[in-house]
Amino acid sequence: MRDAVLLDAVCQKYKGNIHAHSFRSDGEYTVEQMIEAYRSKGYDFMCLSDHEIYFHSDAYDTETFIMLDGYEMACEMERNTTGQQYHLHGLLDRSLLAERPFQHDEEHAKPDYESLDTIQQLIDEMRSKGNLVIMNHPEWSKNREEDLLKLEGYTAIEIYNHQSEIQEAVGYGVSYWDYVLKRGKQVNAIAADDAHGGPTDMVVSEFYGGWIAVETDQLEQQAIIESIKAGHYYSSNGPMILDLRIENDRFKVKCSPVRSIRFITFPDNGLAEMDPTGQCITEAEYLIQNNEQYVRVECVDASGKVAWSNPIYPKSERQLLEEL
Repeated sequence: MRDAVLLDAVCQKYKGNIHAHSFRSDGEYTVEQMIEAYRSKGYDFMCLSDHEIYFHSDAYDTETFIMLDGYEMACEMERNTTGQQYHLHGLLDRSLLAERPFQHDEEHAKPDYESLDTIQQLIDEMRSKGNLVIMNHPEWSKNREEDLLKLEGYTAIEIYNHQSEIQEAVGYGVSYWDYVLKRGKQVNAIAADDAHGGPTDMVVSEFYGGWIAVETDQLEQQAIIESIKAGHYYSSNGPMILDLRIENDRFKVKCSPVRSIRFITFPDNGLAEMDPTGQCITEAEYLIQNNEQYVRVECVDASGKVAWSNPIYPKSERQLLEEL
């Protein structure tokens, strides 16, 4: 593969939670309380993804903390008849040049679910209104992997949903991500809280359990969105990825101290790096064979918490270079 710097240790990374709810839909706290909760914990940005009602305002932005515009959208569908639900996250992407983007507090009526075409039409509508689309909590929703493969137009899958994990043990969606990656769909990952309420200062809380850290040169909505689309961020519920790059066909990662660093690949097996004495490690590398459908990194700390990189696609790049 060509050399590339995916995350640079010397560059600014902004921490944010893009999935949380206020009293505007089914949350417990006011907008101001939600903002203060995350700002007080050192977060740089957040999105109030209230159900079917758009947040589109810079009234709360400061030089050190901003709100991303967006919402969470669902269909009218009963799990006991369809076997699943669909919750889609929209984030304002001004590069889509929507003729009429959602306004602040504008509501979006839920469509009645008839078939998978209903979900595809919803994704298309959200994009036509200027939104980057993310598939939220597929394990909680009991989405069918083959359906996620068929759907087009979404950018990422929420692979960790903190509220779903601590309350219902259905927070991890990594298997859905790997399913579509193995079959050629190129999408990124998101970790988020999905906080609705409860105490913010308890050891077990809906808050501060899943986030993304975005590398960009400015704390501004579109700059963050462009980095998300380019995959220049990582997702985490604990560790930090500091540096991620490709050099001389070696995929190299540096991170906060962890128990193991795992390179997940397909179709061949990957690589797990650990110190045989049980000490923490902070870096590892994987030799790229250039026939991998994808390679991604997991940095796992001593308590089992994980930082996930976004994938690289050696086989696709090799084929592209051959065509050139």
